Amino acid sequence: MHLTNKLRRTATQLLLPCLALGISCNAPAFAAQPKSYDVEIVIFTVRRPGDNGEQWSIPSPEETGPAGIYNIGEISELPVDSYRLNGISNGLRQSSAYAVVFHKAWRQPAYDNASAVGYPVHTIAGNGRNNIEGSIRLTRERFLHLDADLMMGAKGSHTAVDDLNAPYTFPVFTLREKRRIRSNVVHYFDHPRFGMIATVTPYVSPEEAQQVIEEENSGQAEAVIPDAAPLPANDQLTR
Repeated sequence: MHLTNKLRRTATQLLLPCLALGISCNAPAFAAQPKSYDVEIVIFTVRRPGDNGEQWSIPSPEETGPAGIYNIGEISELPVDSYRLNGISNGLRQSSAYAVVFHKAWRQPAYDNASAVGYPVHTIAGNGRNNIEGSIRLTRERFLHLDADLMMGAKGSHTAVDDLNAPYTFPVFTLREKRRIRSNVVHYFDHPRFGMIATVTPYVSPEEAQQVIEEENSGQAEAVIPDAAPLPANDQLTR
């Protein structure tokens, strides 16, 4: 009996490292998937810029290429009837001071900075001469961030209005900003010549919504955990 117990203990000691190794090897299969968000942006130009005639340089061709990294499997366009910024967009359109040139919404996962995918912006302004191109990146590590990397440039008078790849002949204006954001808040990225308004909303799948309803009905709903710690009251990132 004593020998049997000793063999049993020895077998258990040998098996434990194997079990631990098996669990660690299989852990990635159970890793949580990145949370998805609905991102919506409105890009507009300023008809009467107030930069007091500031001089802007003409970039090289290498600096004016599209910056978007688009993965069709990661990002899905949202229908127009789901847009949340229509009121703001319509207000800008009715103003004589601004011109809306891009209004889109999409759903995507929020990865860390190393794995983040960019949504490409590539459009011609209403005057047929100004191009706006670049990318919008949503990242989530400790906090949620939305990064804008946009350029607006004018084409020469000889350029066809639908030629997005024609070289720039006039100055190019850049809007590059990395912004720590909060979800469900409207954020404004500004520039003397053009700007962007954005909002990011956590996506809740039908299955998740049903689970919340069932937990509420059973009285077992857990407290909602925010995306990030609240920003200080004097935080100037959200305007």
